Amino acid sequence: MLKTKLLWMVPVGLLSLLACAPVEKQAREDRTGTGFAPDRKRRLIYYDSASQQSHGYLNRGVETPFMSLLYDVTDEQSFLDVRTRLTFDTQVDTYVWHIGNGCDPPYDIPKKMLWPCFSSYEQVRDVVIKACHEQGIEVWASLRMNDLHSSFRSRTLEETDDPFKVEHPDYLISPPSVRDLPTELTEQRLWVAFNYAHPGVRQHRLDFIEKTATEHDFDGYELDFNRMGISFPLGEEQQNAHLLTDLIRQIRERLNAIGGRRGRPYTLAIHVMDSLETSSELGMEVERWCREDLVDVLLVGLGYMPSQVPVDQWVGLAKKYQVQVYPTVNPNTFRAGAWEEWSSKPVFQEAMRAAAAYFLQQGADGLYLFNFANEPSQEVTEEEFTSTLNELGDLEKLVGKDKLYGIEPTAHSGGPFYHGSQPALLPIVLDRVERKLPLKMGPDAEDPRAQFKISVWAAKASQDTVLWTRLNHVLLPTPTREGPWYHMEVPAGVMRKGYNELSLWCNVPSGGPYAGLVGPPGADPSEFLKQAFGRGQKSALSTHSPVIVHQILVAATYPETP
Repeated sequence: MLKTKLLWMVPVGLLSLLACAPVEKQAREDRTGTGFAPDRKRRLIYYDSASQQSHGYLNRGVETPFMSLLYDVTDEQSFLDVRTRLTFDTQVDTYVWHIGNGCDPPYDIPKKMLWPCFSSYEQVRDVVIKACHEQGIEVWASLRMNDLHSSFRSRTLEETDDPFKVEHPDYLISPPSVRDLPTELTEQRLWVAFNYAHPGVRQHRLDFIEKTATEHDFDGYELDFNRMGISFPLGEEQQNAHLLTDLIRQIRERLNAIGGRRGRPYTLAIHVMDSLETSSELGMEVERWCREDLVDVLLVGLGYMPSQVPVDQWVGLAKKYQVQVYPTVNPNTFRAGAWEEWSSKPVFQEAMRAAAAYFLQQGADGLYLFNFANEPSQEVTEEEFTSTLNELGDLEKLVGKDKLYGIEPTAHSGGPFYHGSQPALLPIVLDRVERKLPLKMGPDAEDPRAQFKISVWAAKASQDTVLWTRLNHVLLPTPTREGPWYHMEVPAGVMRKGYNELSLWCNVPSGGPYAGLVGPPGADPSEFLKQAFGRGQKSALSTHSPVIVHQILVAATYPETP
């Protein structure tokens, strides 16, 4: 086996003390020179995009300030105070620092756009690592394996600020001419994407990982395939999957060697797609990685459709191969579309609680928080930021707190990330036939204090449109209507923890062969069938005045007791 499964040199007395320590205490105080154990329990893994390290970036070759980042960074301490310090004394057990997309400078940000108090990105990394280690917090590097942001920030390879791409345009999936394709096509962005079928690309990545893992005192490394999921030309993923596995194998060997030289283990985490199937479709042999002992931690899902992530599948795989699994929670999902339309106030906290409660209930080891920051652009206050980090990783602390569950639409699976997302259940067209949808709920469903309201966002419904809902075979009360929203109160005892069956239908005919054929009492059945089949199949292909459901939200609220 390539990943070392042994205890590093530790005095016997110290091992006894650690074994007797409470789990939560050990999570904070296990940095004793032996390092952080790869299989340690982590409540929250916090990803920091590192946006606060600079005051601008390149946009089409032009240096552009971060207008949304109104930070006042003058020295190392003020830099840490912006975000990193706020994670201290919370449930964050692992701090993940985004080191870029593998080029220098990283992520289209020129070095001169660093805050003046820093001389290099390497200095920034060491400042973060040192501060976290002083708090007993594990730190990982995070490398975006094929980030495509520069495809819309640049017009030429030179403007991407990545010399390696300029030197080796043949290493990229597509030529620059694809920029002229419609922006709705994934192919339009692949002119800046590495093709991992080229040995030179894999060696370039391997060298960068070894260099940064050696130069800095990181405790682990995340290979972030979440950005943007594509490693090979579309349609060639299966025939090249073994090449990606071989790269993972070499990375594992290099990190083991680094861990051996410094006398403490090096954790390898890999961020994969929503499911084993969507990962496999993109050339990621995740089960093989686990079977060959190449990975310690799986970070799963893009975070855009948390209700559709098959967490049971991931937990089963993790138990089979003794790896850990952390589903992704991305708060940006809950700041768009219906989530904002549903309420006059932000609901990201309630929605994050719901995703966390469900994932933890289903057996996830903890959570991976992606792109959650106290940035002005995200409208997250410092108090909201820290309070969220103090509750999400502990199921008991989520008990009795309001949550907002939901079934997300296709739009939330995120632009170029469609390929790594699970199939979306919404939108759907309603007619007189009941449409069944899976609704996944956390432990609130078994809390007698919780009250539930289902809200359905239905477009193109007229004033005469009647919508019915059935939950676990129980017909729900007549809904109230508020603009495009239909609201249904759920009677006590109907909602279930885990899987629920939600059915929707309305009084609008579909235009199918049986549409509108109700018939008067006592009508001749043979005449009814004659009319129905006489219409043929042509009318079944069209739906007149369709009612389209775009989003379903389920509020679990706890009324305050006097």
